[in-house]
Amino acid sequence: MSKRYILFFAKSDLTEEDVHKFTEAIRRKDAASKVIAVKGNSRALIVKTTNRVAPLLRDAGPALKAGKVELLSALTSGAIGNLKRRASAPGANGEVS
Repeated sequence: MSKRYILFFAKSDLTEEDVHKFTEAIRRKDAASKVIAVKGNSRALIVKTTNRVAPLLRDAGPALKAGKVELLSALTSGAIGNLKRRASAPGANGEVS
């Protein structure tokens, strides 16, 4: 089955504990999924999964939390490089869009 990557953004910086809790939440939905931290952006995480599971995670909404921090899905792609560029590119106001 084809791989898919989903970019998630948090409203505040994520700690290691937050990332661990988010990983546990993702693993409950799909044990084969992998969570990847984005270097240079402590508010972004990428989840590697399959085409079958991607819509379930993408549309999970506020049910996906990292500790007390809610994560929202932003983009889905078949290439991780696209999402890493998007997560690390600053917007016009200095924030990631």
